[in-house]
Amino acid sequence: MTTLTMNEEVRSEAQVIGLVSFAHLLSHLYMLVLPPFFFQLRQDLGVSYVELGLTVTAFSVTTGALQTPMGFLVQKYGGRRVLIGGLFVNSVAIGLIAFVSTYWQLMGLMLLAGVGSSVFHPADYAILNARVDPRRLGRALSVHALGGNLGFVAAPPIMVLLAHVLDWRLATLVIGGVGVVLALIMLGLSAVLGDSGKTKGRAADSWRKLVTSPRIMLLFAFYALSSAANCGMVYFSVVAFTDIYAIPAAAAASALTAYQLLSMMAVLPGGWLADRSKNPELLLCLCFLASGVLIVISSFGLIPFWLVIGLIGAAGALRGLVNASRDVSVRHAATDVSVGTLFGFVTTGYSGGQILGPGLYGWLMDSGHPQLIFWASAGFSTLAIATMATGRFWRLREQSA
Repeated sequence: MTTLTMNEEVRSEAQVIGLVSFAHLLSHLYMLVLPPFFFQLRQDLGVSYVELGLTVTAFSVTTGALQTPMGFLVQKYGGRRVLIGGLFVNSVAIGLIAFVSTYWQLMGLMLLAGVGSSVFHPADYAILNARVDPRRLGRALSVHALGGNLGFVAAPPIMVLLAHVLDWRLATLVIGGVGVVLALIMLGLSAVLGDSGKTKGRAADSWRKLVTSPRIMLLFAFYALSSAANCGMVYFSVVAFTDIYAIPAAAAASALTAYQLLSMMAVLPGGWLADRSKNPELLLCLCFLASGVLIVISSFGLIPFWLVIGLIGAAGALRGLVNASRDVSVRHAATDVSVGTLFGFVTTGYSGGQILGPGLYGWLMDSGHPQLIFWASAGFSTLAIATMATGRFWRLREQSA
């Protein structure tokens, strides 16, 4: 292969990674479009905060439930068509929120946005796995993951700024319009994305292979357990630290900020590490174990809180460091089913952990023992390690068979 050909290949990969990762950023940003405007929405539509919260829940449930079916569509039509179509639907639904006058109009658009949002994991991973050289796939997956993280981080300040300059209705219209423009750009660059993920086979056969494969079901369980471990930190660490260390909530929030910021910063180095690791499952297990230990140590209230911030930040960095290794492990399991279908299925487990975890952590917090928040998070991490280690065993067993 000539140097020119190699340069062209890398340039093409960079275009694919950039387009797909920006779409992933928007998909995560769209998840958090409404919360900054809850106060105005409550006044304009005459609804309660509970009702507004249910619109976000509806978005999440629809997204999680449809990821596997969208994987089947990727398998039939290819990732490019599904991704562009889903991005367009998601963006239009968000933009149309600007014109709602009733609660049920808002709920309907959030459900529709959830349908569009469900395409990203199966379509994105199918495209990246097909269009990026395996030697650079870990780094491509890490950029993709970073895009999603940046979407979560950027959503509140961007929406608040837009609402300040315009108003909440024009803000949703503008941010929805950005996604429509991106969908049109991707349509114009269809040749770069290719027909990634399109395979032969019936959806029923793929579904049977998904649910009867021990290795795939273990990956599904890993996603659910790691998600449950993470949501304990994201949703309840601030109130728990406030009780344990008798500090203001603003001070306690600094630990969560460190956790999320360092997790995001570690994602890109983790992609480089995944490309060079011969055993991504072992790397993941070691990082999850160390992260769980640091979280438990932080729960006892025996050390200065400034040190707790450092420990929690390190725990977050260890989690972010193995994002790409996790995704590479999933790719290794895509032997009998398409990559897009497999990612759509296992990431549904992530949604399950997000749905079920908060209720359990809330119950633990109500018990009067805030330390249990961190012990439960570490416990979920330990169970996640067990599923990944067992999955590694099944992988070696299949290779030797």
